[in-house]
Amino acid sequence: MQITQRNPVDNARPEFCAGRKVSETHKALLWHLLNDDPTCPSRMVLHASAEEQVQISVTLRQINRLRKAWGLHRGKGRPRRSGGQKKSESPGKLVQVTPRLSCVGVHVFAQWLEQQHAFEPVVAQLTQAVEAYKQRHVGDDFALLHHRPRTLKRHFQALFFAPLLGIERLSAFDTHEHPLQTLVGRGYQSSTLRQFLGQLERVGADEALMPTLFVAQVGQIIYVDGPMIAYWSRQAMHKGKITMLGRIMAGSQAVIAHDENGQALFVAYYPPDLHISQVIVAYCQKVAEATGRPLFVIDRAVNAVALAQAFDAQG
Repeated sequence: MQITQRNPVDNARPEFCAGRKVSETHKALLWHLLNDDPTCPSRMVLHASAEEQVQISVTLRQINRLRKAWGLHRGKGRPRRSGGQKKSESPGKLVQVTPRLSCVGVHVFAQWLEQQHAFEPVVAQLTQAVEAYKQRHVGDDFALLHHRPRTLKRHFQALFFAPLLGIERLSAFDTHEHPLQTLVGRGYQSSTLRQFLGQLERVGADEALMPTLFVAQVGQIIYVDGPMIAYWSRQAMHKGKITMLGRIMAGSQAVIAHDENGQALFVAYYPPDLHISQVIVAYCQKVAEATGRPLFVIDRAVNAVALAQAFDAQG
């Protein structure tokens, strides 16, 4: 046991007498240990006596009674650390840095994406989709047809980083504080981004971005399922084929494809009253062309000989 301090007041050794449980020799050893360091906890005294290779049959309560009788009991609270060092203090110098930007991790991630040139293929595909739309519809005129590549990139970045900034709905751009100004160079209102999304759908950007947004490595088997997204309302509506008490299945039907690793590959939305067998062949044809995987696993919603023949005819 390391001796940290001496107590000069208690140098006079008391008289020891053998008790019913603690002998005279054991009391002398305990007094020696406690006199060397009166602030030592009683539990550490037991460990120190074990290091002396002396078998002492004594409990913590008995040690505390002896300390009180000898005047060697320590004060309340935890013992002070050597040198006055607190537990939370560091031996070295601490430097506290307060960042001037919020969501610093998103800024670092955005800088890494810029170094990887991750948005250039997206902008190129969008530009091609816009040019193709101009050739097909000469008389149409809206904002997206005049966007420069830099504007397309900023709009897409605003939508891409929105979930990372804690924005779950486009309306949050108007009501929540976000660092979009320092992230992409300027801020946007929800009306601007909502208009941008509508115009992307108008030019068919989903088909153009499909090769870019697909994962590089896709599993061998593709699983397809069509869960219903419920729509809650108290108004009278067409319920469709699937109904539950208090819930109206008139929202949408999302047909989702993913591989055996759980990686989502393709999502398409259809009306809930449209049976999946009417669109499944064309849906799987798009997924097969984009991924190169012709093997699909689908539930019994498409269990029919006619659909099997249609899949076989498409290869």
